[in-house]
Parts: sequence; C-alpha cells; structure tokens
Amino acid sequence: MSQIVKLKFLFYKILVIVLLSSCNSKNDNQEESNLAVVEIDGLLSNANDYSKTKEERYKLTQKVHKILDNYPNSQKGREYFFKLAGRYYNIEKYEDYHEVSKDVYKMSLAAQDSTNIARGLNYIGDYFYEKFITDSAYYYYSKSEKVYDKIRNSEGSNTVKFAKARILFFEKDFAGSETVVVEILKSAIQEKNYRLVYECYLTLGNILEGVSNFSESEKYYNKAFKTTDFLKEELQYQLLRAQIYNYLGILYTKKGEYQLAIKYLQQALQFTDFKISEPILYSNLLNNLGYAMVKSSSVKAEKFLLKAYKIRDSLDYGPGIVTSKMSISEYNLLKKDTLLAIENSNFSREKAHKLKLFDDELKAIGLLSKIDKKNKVQHMERYVALTDSLHNQERITRNKFARIEFETDEIITEKNVIEEEKDEISKQRWTILGLSLIAFLFGFMIYTNRLQSAKNRELLLEQEQQKANEEIYQLMLDQNNRIDEGRQAEKKRIAQELHDGIMSKLTSTRLNLFILSKKNDEETIKKCITHIDGIQEIEKEIRAISHDLNRDIFAAKDSFKAIIQALFENQKSISDANYSVEIDDSISWENIDSPTKMHLYRIFQESLQNIYKYAKAKNVLAVINKVDNQINIEIKDDGQGFDVKKSKEGIGLKNMNARIASINGTINFESEKGKGTKIKINIPA
Repeated sequence: MSQIVKLKFLFYKILVIVLLSSCNSKNDNQEESNLAVVEIDGLLSNANDYSKTKEERYKLTQKVHKILDNYPNSQKGREYFFKLAGRYYNIEKYEDYHEVSKDVYKMSLAAQDSTNIARGLNYIGDYFYEKFITDSAYYYYSKSEKVYDKIRNSEGSNTVKFAKARILFFEKDFAGSETVVVEILKSAIQEKNYRLVYECYLTLGNILEGVSNFSESEKYYNKAFKTTDFLKEELQYQLLRAQIYNYLGILYTKKGEYQLAIKYLQQALQFTDFKISEPILYSNLLNNLGYAMVKSSSVKAEKFLLKAYKIRDSLDYGPGIVTSKMSISEYNLLKKDTLLAIENSNFSREKAHKLKLFDDELKAIGLLSKIDKKNKVQHMERYVALTDSLHNQERITRNKFARIEFETDEIITEKNVIEEEKDEISKQRWTILGLSLIAFLFGFMIYTNRLQSAKNRELLLEQEQQKANEEIYQLMLDQNNRIDEGRQAEKKRIAQELHDGIMSKLTSTRLNLFILSKKNDEETIKKCITHIDGIQEIEKEIRAISHDLNRDIFAAKDSFKAIIQALFENQKSISDANYSVEIDDSISWENIDSPTKMHLYRIFQESLQNIYKYAKAKNVLAVINKVDNQINIEIKDDGQGFDVKKSKEGIGLKNMNARIASINGTINFESEKGKGTKIKINIPA
C-alpha cells in the first residue's frame, strides 16, 4: 500500500514541475513578445520623424521589416505591416511599399479579415496611382470600395471614393471628379473626418482651377487652410498648410497676380524646413516661386529655378525635371537668350514624351511654337495633333473607368453568389454529416455486393468469351471440313470423268488404232485418221479437268475469306442495306494464326451488328488490303454516325480496342453525326 502512495506522490510531483516549467516558458515567451512590441513601436515612431533624412528613415523602416518577417499573422501583426507599408510610402520607396501591401493583403485574406482586405486593396491601388498606372489603381480602389460598402465602413469607403475622384481629376474628368468629391465632403463633415474634409476642399480647389474658375478655386483653398486648425496633432501639419500656400501661389500666377503669388510661395517656404524631410515639395516651391518671378520680370528668379532643377536632377525626379526646364526656358526668354530657350524647351518636350507626360509635352510644344519662329508651322501642327490625341485619350479613359466599375460590380456579384452558396452549404453540413455515416455503411454494403457481382460478371464474360472463341474456331474447322468435302467430291468426280470418259475413249482409240499393226492399206489408214482426230477431243477434256483442279487449289487457300464473305452475305439477308466486301487476293490467310483470325471475325461481327442496330445506313463497304507487311482494313458506312468522344467508354468499342491490342494492331474510329462512320484497322501480316 505504501508503495502505491509513493508512486502517486512521485506522479503529482512530476506534474507540478511540468506545469511550472510550462508557465515559466509562457512567461518567457510573453516577455520576449513584449520586448519585440516595444522595439517595433520605437522604430516605427522614429521612422516617421520628419526631422530625419529620408535615408535615415529608410534604414529604420528596413529594421522594422526584418523584425516583422517572423511576426505571426495576428490582428496586431497585420496592423504593424500596414504601418510598415505607410513608412515606405512616406519616403517614396514605392516598390517596397507595394510588396508589403501585397503581403498584408494575403495575410488578411487568410484570416478572413474584411476590413484589412479592403485596406490592403486600397494600399495596392495607391501604388499604381503613384506609378501613373491609373486603370489598375482605379480597379483596386473599386474592389476596395465594394468590400468597405459590404461591411458598412463608411470612413473606409469615402477614403477609397476620394482616391477614385483623384484619378478622374488626373484624367481631366473634372465634372465626374467634382460630383464624387462633393458627395464625400458631405459625409466627411458629418463624421468630422477633418483630414478627409481638408483633402476634399483642396481637390475641389484644384478642379475649379483646372476649369479656370479662379475665384471659386481660391475660396476652397482658403476653406482647406481653415480646416488645418483641426489637424494640429497631425505629424504633417506644417506640410498640409504649406501645400495650400503652394496651390495659392500657382493660382495667383495663372491669374497674373504675380506679387501675391510670390508672397504666398515665400510664406510656404517659411512653414518648416522641407530641404531634408520633403525635398520634392521643397523643389516644387522653389520652382513655382522662380516661375512667378519670371512672370513678374524679376531677374532674381534664376537662383530659385536653378536650385529647384539641381534638387530634382539629383533625385532623378522626371516630372520635376521637365517642369524646371520649361521654367528655365521662359527665364531664358526674359534674358532674350532665344537659342538657349529653344534648347531647354526641346529638352523638356523630349523628356516629357519619353515619360509619357503628354500635358507637359503639349506645354513645351506650345512654348516652342512661340519662340522657335523657324519651325513654328511644324510645332503648331504637332500641337494640334497632340491636342486631338489627348482629347480622344481622355474619352477612351473615361469609358475605360466606367467599364472597370461595371466589371468590378460583376465580380463582386459573382463573389456574393458564391458566398451565399457557401453559407447554404455550411447550413447543410451537419445534416449531411449526420446522414453520411449511414450512407457510408450502406454504400460500403452496396460496394461489396457490386464488387462481388462485378467479379461474377467478369468470370461469366470470360466464359462467354471462351465459348465464343471456341465457336469461331469450330466455324473455321467446319468451313475447312466443307472445303475438304468439296475437294474430295471434286476429286471423285474427276476420277469418274477420267475413268468413265477419258479412259474408255483412250481404250477405244487404242483398239481402233491397233489394226494398223495388222493392216497398212490406204482404206484402213483413212479409217484410223478419224480416231487420231478424236485424240484432240480427249486433250480438251483433260485440259478442262486440269482447270477445275487449279480452281480447287486456289479455293483451299481462301477459307477465311469465304467466312468473311459468308458473314456479309448473311447480313444482306437480314437488312435492306447494301453490304459489300473487297478482299485482296494476295493475302495468304493460311499464314495468319487462328487467334488473329478469330479476333478479326469478332470485330467484323461487332461492327456489322452496330451498323444494323444504330447506324441506319444504306451502304456498307469493307475493304481488306495488304500493303508491305501490314494488313489494312477499312469498314465504312453512310449512316447517322456518333460522337466518338462520348462513346469511347462503351463496352463494344472497349472490346474492339482490347482485341486489336492483343494482336499488336491499331484501330481508329472516325465519325461525325450525320456523316457516317469509318473504322480503320492495321495488323501485322
């Protein structure tokens, strides 16, 4: 008894140790996890510090990426991946951004996380937007919008709709863009989504500027500026305010109020130091300021224009380089350096064409038409042609977006149908599961029974096959016996002919001619000559008998030929169709083994039976030829035909294929409905 107590005590002791070690392991894992979270949060925060250079922020973002590679697919993990993508986007590392966006989209799909599925699609759309691949961007935005609408996430839906409106604006569909933005603005104001309100006001200002409604455009820019009062906690607060002053500077330059434009652009440069954090925006401000100065005839413009160009060139920022060169070209005109102005405009035109910036190319050609007097006509022609081309392209693009919208709706509809079907299937699962066990047992019993029946049928078929082979073999023996009987009867007849006819005539002639040994007179010789002439008649009879013997010899070789011909003759007697068979006389059937002949007979029998039952043919022809070491057989009819692919599994065709395979031959069925059937067989001779 004490031994049992000891064993119990030992068991509980081991159990406690295991539990404690498990708890310690969990605590260790939890501690490691907490440390990882702290590290990731710190790195993400530093990577979003705009006081650092983009290169510094890129290195920090890559560190986060390396840590997250081993992070689990959890809600927290997906959120980290989205933040990682955002950091890549902010430093314009769009390829890295795209890869992370695709990864987190796949993670969301695997987790069936609808909100993040929509978010992932939105991020992928942003990548294509930045790459100016607007049709792909519009497609992904549309898919994202449908998911947001389905889960009734209005904030997400509005964000994506706004992105689509930006594309419409980019493609110069100002009316379409304005309609969407106004609708979003109402919802954003109601939901107090001030960042989206800001973006809507800014976009409406851009749209109205695009249609040259400058007064209304200025009104919306000012509304956007006032909205920044609600965005002071945003990391990009200074950037948002500077952006509005940049657009106001462009607006006043277009209106011809150059001093006011210069004032706003200078104020924009004072909001914060963009040199490090946002070099592209900084170069834009410098160029816009320099261009406003050029328009106001200020020679101070040069340093701003050249500085902007230098930054853009170092960043290899194509659109910026094109704009800078055009601005510098206008400065060259201000300095009356026409040759340099033409050179810079040409550079701008060529680079814009290479980058497919057709609006900028159009501006460059327009400028060249004014300053390059020598080639003015040529420039004007190109300007008109490109303008027409752009208008056509705009119409095509608008139609394309409508088509993308429609196709996306179709895809979503199909997906909804599939999901409904899946729900229905899910409801039926437990019922099916309950019945499946009974069905399985019942099915197993049926299977066992059928398996046994199949084995019995297989055995029966083998017996029938053996019996059929024996019947064919007996048929061939009977045919040979009949031929032998015919041959014996013919021999008897010929012997009778020789004995009763030839021998008696020869004996009579011999006796009549024997008299010549007794008498040699003229009268006796004359009588004997008539008997000599009778010898010619005997020769004719011998020749006729010889011919009959030859025919019998050939008939002996053609026993199988006679069987096939008899089969066709028999078919004629039971059918109205015209059956005929042509057999090459050069085939030596006695050299072909009995199994081969048996299989061929069965194939002919099966083919003729199928024609009689199903084909409704009027004419049936079989041709058997020998070519080299092959016997070629073709059986064709003009019946109604059949679908070979659907009938391949039929027992008749299977048997025919099996028979031919067993004698190393090939068989091919050619048939179409209404066009008859042709069976081609090749076997070794």
